[in-house]
Amino acid sequence: MAVQKTGQMACHIQVRDVAMALCGEMYEVLMGDNKFWTAWQKQNQGASRREMERRFIAKNWPQCIGEARKALTLILINLNSTEEMKEQVMDVLEKDQSLRGQTTVAGINHVLH
Repeated sequence: MAVQKTGQMACHIQVRDVAMALCGEMYEVLMGDNKFWTAWQKQNQGASRREMERRFIAKNWPQCIGEARKALTLILINLNSTEEMKEQVMDVLEKDQSLRGQTTVAGINHVLH
């Protein structure tokens, strides 16, 4: 489970989940390049492949928050999305909007459920 560190952008938990999934995809692409793979291995000596991926996602998922918000927004205009799905996404994005510009504070988790 991802834990937001003090000073990170706050976001809705479902936005976080999408951001983490996108970050996992980014990991797969980047690690296909031998230069990235070698550098990441050096930074994570002794870690298993699974642990290396977990560390990458834990470190980098906040960089994917903007793309996660865009991906969720695209669901709203997708003709194949059900009305129920659109309503759920709209609820998430509305709650997430209230967190925009906020950062996490030590001891307080601003991620909404």
